[in-house]
Parts: sequence; structure tokens; C-alpha cells
Amino acid sequence: MAYDIADLMLRAAVAALNLFVAAQFARVRPPRFVTISGCLFCVAVASYAIVSPADIDAELGLAREPLVLLAVLAPAFFWWFGIALFSDTFQWRRAYAIPPFLLLAFYVLHHTGENTAFAGDLLHQIALILLLGHIVVLAIRDFGNDLVDARRRFRLVAALALPFAGIATALGETYGLFGTLPPWLSPLHAGLLLTLSFAFALWITGTRQELFALPAEAPQPRADLLTPPELIELDRLKTLIASGACFKPELSLSTLARQINVPEHRLRRLIGKGLGYRNFAAFLNDQRVTEAKLRLADPERSREQIVSIAFGLGYASLAPFNRAFRQLTGITPSEYRSRMLARVVDSGKV
Repeated sequence: MAYDIADLMLRAAVAALNLFVAAQFARVRPPRFVTISGCLFCVAVASYAIVSPADIDAELGLAREPLVLLAVLAPAFFWWFGIALFSDTFQWRRAYAIPPFLLLAFYVLHHTGENTAFAGDLLHQIALILLLGHIVVLAIRDFGNDLVDARRRFRLVAALALPFAGIATALGETYGLFGTLPPWLSPLHAGLLLTLSFAFALWITGTRQELFALPAEAPQPRADLLTPPELIELDRLKTLIASGACFKPELSLSTLARQINVPEHRLRRLIGKGLGYRNFAAFLNDQRVTEAKLRLADPERSREQIVSIAFGLGYASLAPFNRAFRQLTGITPSEYRSRMLARVVDSGKV
């Protein structure tokens, strides 16, 4: 009985805390996919906390089914939140609808019959681990390039906590497929959920608006936020950029920091506040594409191969150059060159 009371109290706290965080997401204006998916995830976790205790079905009545469906979709909502949060240029793709569709299919499989219930539950746990694992990979992969401090902290927490939380949840659910869970495991699981929810709530409520800010079409410098010594370092950085430092292959944040003799964390601030970028890769692409536009529009270089220009700007192959160029200009490098040279011909300056 003591275990049941503790379990219910902990799960009630999880539900209340997640509904509070969902409200914080809903308050962000203008709404974006990252905040909408974050709100959905928190509502789904609250639903999971409500429907997960044993023998609660009778008390919930007709409200049980929609709550269960929301709980089933929680991993997909968090996956949406993660991929949108970690990308300043996020755009919806139809493939992003596959995980929730599969989770619902596994849920239906679970209820099809006794022979398929085990398969449905097991496939759901596998999907949970895969989705959380992908977010961990995304969190680690671009950690060094991220210039938004709040997001860097979330990347770190995601990389450390998600594997443990995902595996613990999956193991607990899967263990229940083979037999009755020990009475102490449910409140322990609820305590884990409450700890993670509390940490998530602290991060969200302590986060500045910049984390969910709409990406600007052009960088938005805030040099007024820099100290006088940082402004001097910013001038050094601009001089280094003007010398073509950004066109070196495999240039990293640490390499650039060493060239102007500042720590990495201060260079992130210089690029983030002083130049207005949220991501180091976006900063590099902007410098390189700007120079590429000049070279592509130069009549004296009209016969230079585009791949040669890409290599000269620090790209390892043509594909990432084409992708970055199109993202920033809306057209391919060859289309841009054709337009610019056509204007030169029309002006009679050849």
C-alpha cells in the first residue's frame, strides 16, 4: 500500500510539472514547430504519468484512450522537439511523420490479439531506444559548433541523461512483459520521471527567449553586449575573416580561436553576439558563400569550374557547397553564375 501511495504521488507530480512546462512552451510567441512539439511532448509525458499506474483504467473511464494515445506518441514528440531544436534551418519533411505512424501501428498491434501483444510492446520499446539514440547522436555531433549557450547545455544533458532514461524505461516496460513487476519498481520509475521532468522544467523556465527565437534572414549582431576587451578581440576576428581565414579546409572553432589567441568559449560569444550567428557552421557557410558569389559573378573567372571554386573556399566536395549556396541564395551556383554573367553581357561591360 505504501508503494502505491508513493507511486501515485510521484506520478501526480510528474503530470503537474509537465503540464506547467507545456504551458511555458505554449506562451512562446510566435509559435514554432520546436515549441509546439515541446508542448506536445510534455502533455504526452503528463498523460503517460496518469495512465501508467496499475489498476487505474476504471477510474479514468472514457478519458483513458486519448491519454494512452498521447503517451504512446511521447517518443516521437520528443524526437520532433530534438531535431527542430538542434537545427536553426529546420524544415518539415514527410519522413518525420513515420515514427508516430509506426508507434501507433505498434499500439494497434498490441491490441490486435494475445499473440501480437508482446510483439507490439517490444517493437514500441525498440522504437523508443532508436529515437532517443538519434537525438543523442544529434546532440553530440554538432556540440562544438553550437553558439547558443542554453542549447549547448541541453545537448550535454541529452547526451548524458537520455541513454540512461531511455534504457531504464524500456527495460522496465519490457520486464513487465515477462512477469509481474516488483512493487518497488513502479515508484522508482516514477521518481526517475519526476527527476528528469524537474530538470527539464528548470532548463525551460530558466531559458532565455533566444533559444526559441526565429532564425533571422540575416545575422543580428549585438556588439553592445560585448565588453571593451571583447570588442578589441572582435576587431581581430574581423581582420582575420577579411584575410580569408574562413576559406581554409576543415576549419574548426578551436583552430580559429587559436589564430586570434582567445579561448573557445569567448570566440563563441564573439561570433554569437558580435557577429550575430547561432551556429559556427552557419557562420562559415555565410562567409564562404558571400565570397563564392563574388567569384561566380566575375567575368574573368567565367571558365573556372564550380568545383574548383568550392575547393578554394574550403569545402571538401561539391555537394555541401551546392547545399549551402542554395540554402542561402535559393538557387544553385550554376544558376547564379548564369544570371550574373548575363547581366554583364546585357550591360555591355565585356
